[in-house]
Amino acid sequence: MTSIRPKIMFFVGKGGVGKSTVSALVSLAKSQKENKVLLVSMDPAHNQSDIFKTDIKEKPKQLTHNLWASQTDTDRWIKKYLRETEESISKKYNYQKAFSIKNYFRVLQFSPGIEEYALMQAFQSILLNHQDKYSIIFDMPPTALTLRFFSLPHLTLTWINELTKLREKIYKKQEILSNIKFGKKNIETDSILVKLKNMKENYTKLNDLFGSENTGINLVTKPDELSQSESIRIHEKLRDLGKSLQNLILNGYKNEESVDFYRKKIPAQQYVLLPESNMPLIGMENLRNFLASADKEIEKI
Repeated sequence: MTSIRPKIMFFVGKGGVGKSTVSALVSLAKSQKENKVLLVSMDPAHNQSDIFKTDIKEKPKQLTHNLWASQTDTDRWIKKYLRETEESISKKYNYQKAFSIKNYFRVLQFSPGIEEYALMQAFQSILLNHQDKYSIIFDMPPTALTLRFFSLPHLTLTWINELTKLREKIYKKQEILSNIKFGKKNIETDSILVKLKNMKENYTKLNDLFGSENTGINLVTKPDELSQSESIRIHEKLRDLGKSLQNLILNGYKNEESVDFYRKKIPAQQYVLLPESNMPLIGMENLRNFLASADKEIEKI
């Protein structure tokens, strides 16, 4: 990955709290004041097409002068991930014809971890190909997948470190058994160790990116009891991963009692209070009309 110029904004939250709508509003607001904003839907529901009343695909579609939108094709990225895995195996083992991932794709596509690795590949591709954007805003998938996505760099680094130690031990055993001395240079140029080193560099950059000032996690919630409970769980899981909230966005704010609850339970840099809309927030005109009435709060984000 190259150095990241765009500001990265993640919008997370329980299903039904208006996460997609809020991310659409923020994207539109920022595009009116900044250069080039990209809104990316990583939520399998892909509500952005309905919100903007236009067909949005993986290839970014220009919605306004400074706003583009796209939706991640998770199935395509899973297939890509599995294909690259198969090619990697094919280069190293002669018996690869007997182990064809294609023959087992229907099962492997549902394997634990596949979906978040596929999303991570899509995420890196978006960053790499949109360095010209001022902001990239991610409408994130359901809570469980989102949390696994955020934990992936740290978890992968842990595995890489252990695999590296194991590979070096294997070399030492080979040295004893074959009485061949493997110098430091040999170990460093071993293809597997080189790959592990490259993976470590990549996931270290991702881990650093998730914790950088250039990246913000925004929790969207509502004042009802179920949303409160899940928002607390999301905050606790993010805290365990060493991540804090940039903004807590209370969608459908009615009174101080509801926001006081969140201020006491969930720390955030800012609390953004969005009132209930008296119109369906669908279509560019309605979105802009709502922005005009809630501009002070939206500007905080």
